[in-house]
Amino acid sequence: MARSSIRKAPNVDIDGLLTKFESFLQKKSLKLTTQRRQILEKILEMDKTHFTADDLVDQFRNQRPRVSKATVYRSLSVMVEANILEEHQFGDSYKVYELSEGRPHHDHLICTSCGKILEFFNADMEKLQDKVASSNGFHPTHHSQKIFGICAACWGNGVRS
Repeated sequence: MARSSIRKAPNVDIDGLLTKFESFLQKKSLKLTTQRRQILEKILEMDKTHFTADDLVDQFRNQRPRVSKATVYRSLSVMVEANILEEHQFGDSYKVYELSEGRPHHDHLICTSCGKILEFFNADMEKLQDKVASSNGFHPTHHSQKIFGICAACWGNGVRS
């Protein structure tokens, strides 16, 4: 399945990220195990900005000792809780993850035909969202905008729904 053409921010402070993760784990009475560290390092090495748990499991296929699928899923959940990863439900049956650190706020366009994910930022849209929240006495802490439709490539190939 195709993913976003935008890469992760190359200026992620890996040591700082590991320190943040280890600090979070300590507060939860957990440890930064070798496997958790390997999983975070694989995420940072991946070419994909958006990835599924299965994409990450595939990164460990030829590695010995192997990191189990269950360990990957549990680690992803902990990394989301630690605000290291963002979790998105872009499709009907799978979750997609992306690194939170070192990336500016952005929203997503998702092709319902090929699964391509495009990131975008629009200052006017952000102002409008703030205005709507304010006019309703609402104080937003964060948001995630997802627009579903057909990408240019699929549209060009005749896909219309």
